[in-house]
Amino acid sequence: MKKIVFSVIIFILIGGGFFYWWQGHADERELNKTLPKGIRVDKCLLSGEYRVVNKIDGYEFPIPPEWQGIKEIEYIPERIVEDMKVASIGIEGIEGIGRIMSIDVYKVNQLDINLETWAENLLNKFGLSGELIQENISEYNVLSMVEKEHLAGTYIYFLKNNLKIYVLNGASEEFLRYIITYGKW
Repeated sequence: MKKIVFSVIIFILIGGGFFYWWQGHADERELNKTLPKGIRVDKCLLSGEYRVVNKIDGYEFPIPPEWQGIKEIEYIPERIVEDMKVASIGIEGIEGIGRIMSIDVYKVNQLDINLETWAENLLNKFGLSGELIQENISEYNVLSMVEKEHLAGTYIYFLKNNLKIYVLNGASEEFLRYIITYGKW
């Protein structure tokens, strides 16, 4: 009789644990429905931290905790824009100000490309302006700027790693810096 009671208790605990896990990841499953294979949103059940993993374009990054998760995520596959190969991801957090951001990944064909010259050319192609500031964030040498004329104070960060240039933009400098610092580029 003790073995039966013990087995039932173990079964209830395992079933309850699975149900808790399944319910805790419902939002994650919903977000991942619209994403192609190779891109996913992961959620740590213990910490509640969300992370975007993009194996197609080769990066991953955490979502700022202040956003309380992801409301919406959209991936735009590689295409040609102004004679450049680019893939994009757009994200909207659930809460807070400055919770909308995007990342564009441009593929380049030279390792020794000058990031500042490249960024200035890109800004000119799209009619954007602002002062580029060189700085280090974590282990990365980045260029940052605020585009006040056309994009209402949007922060834009340029980061080069190998044959890719990442262009992150959003309304919160703090959140973009967080994503660059704790991301894998």
